[in-house]
Amino acid sequence: MDWQAIRNWAGSADVNLLLVAAVVGLLIWNLWLTSRWHTLQKRWRQLMTGSEGNSLERLLYETLRRVSLMDETLKAHGNHLQQLQSQTDRCLQQVGILRYDAFPDSGGQQSFAIALLNRHGDGIVLSGIHSRQEMRVYAKPIQQMRSSIGLSDEEQLAIREAVVRGGEWEARM
Repeated sequence: MDWQAIRNWAGSADVNLLLVAAVVGLLIWNLWLTSRWHTLQKRWRQLMTGSEGNSLERLLYETLRRVSLMDETLKAHGNHLQQLQSQTDRCLQQVGILRYDAFPDSGGQQSFAIALLNRHGDGIVLSGIHSRQEMRVYAKPIQQMRSSIGLSDEEQLAIREAVVRGGEWEARM
């Protein structure tokens, strides 16, 4: 390799000008990178300290604590909702009333059959039979829309009306 040729080329004005331009370009690029670095550091400090002096770590910890409390509260509400659902399943939700004339010589539809059922079709049927001389009331237990005691046509219609109004047992009718 010819060292003398390399020295002559490196000593020429064109190469020196090129090297000065490269150094100036690198210096400008370094200043721009330093400016960006300081801007990013400033933003990072703001992010870590927050606008109210709270650190990001503290804010994240507080947020996670609140989420944990909300999760516990949600589970408690879910359990409470299940208890309420269980209780409402046993409550009377379906009511059917039928008024009728029990005897041909009585008017005004003073006799009645009332079905009071829960969501599972359990409850009672009350029947009141009115005549000119007396009024009699009968109560019959209902389990899944059936009774161990025979039901009159009017009592069965009252049960059907309760189911239609309540909607739960409608598909089984």
